[in-house]
Amino acid sequence: MAVFLIDEWTDPPRMISSTNAKFTVADGDSLAFGSKKIRLDCIDAPKYHQSCNHRSAVLWECGKAVRASLEQMLRPPGLTCLTDAADQFGRLIAMCSTSAIPYIGAAHVNAGMAVSHEYFGVRNYADEEDSAKTSKRGIWAGTFVRPSEWRETAGSGLS
Repeated sequence: MAVFLIDEWTDPPRMISSTNAKFTVADGDSLAFGSKKIRLDCIDAPKYHQSCNHRSAVLWECGKAVRASLEQMLRPPGLTCLTDAADQFGRLIAMCSTSAIPYIGAAHVNAGMAVSHEYFGVRNYADEEDSAKTSKRGIWAGTFVRPSEWRETAGSGLS
């Protein structure tokens, strides 16, 4: 189970948009607007250097594929992120959307490119994750190590 800690609450919540600053995608669940680092709320995605096994047992660079998928989702105009907290690494926790995709995190999980965080037995995007798993989309097409477990073995502290 992936856990990140809320280190600071922002009151009132802040809206950040791509009209104010260009963005870059770091990996499958984080991006940056200039110097502001953002972590997508409620999801956990394979990290950039993580590999997965495809259904044919062929190793594929799922972390790179997941980042490319997120970059594609963020391309439509109107990227905005609403943030009201920061994690223990100083990243803003945000719900992001574009003019075409109202909930980037939910769409990413539904595409099979991330898993839903579980908080005290509740998964925010349970239906989307179950659909991706049943349909064998993205990382569910084969086997993979959950991102939180992969980070533990890879020695990275970032969530």
